[in-house]
Amino acid sequence: MNRIVKILMERDKLSRKAAEKKLMDAQIRIYEGEDPEDILHNDFHLEPDYLEDLV
Repeated sequence: MNRIVKILMERDKLSRKAAEKKLMDAQIRIYEGEDPEDILHNDFHLEPDYLEDLV
């Protein structure tokens, strides 16, 4: 399981499906040109250590 998905499930009490959707939506935004570090910080409130889990 992706570390970000796991954190969203534990920390934010999201279901696995909701956490995976949030991650997928973020990955689409990165593909469309948004800065992955901004998304990681602003949307997920995570440190850059999780960048490889996002992309």
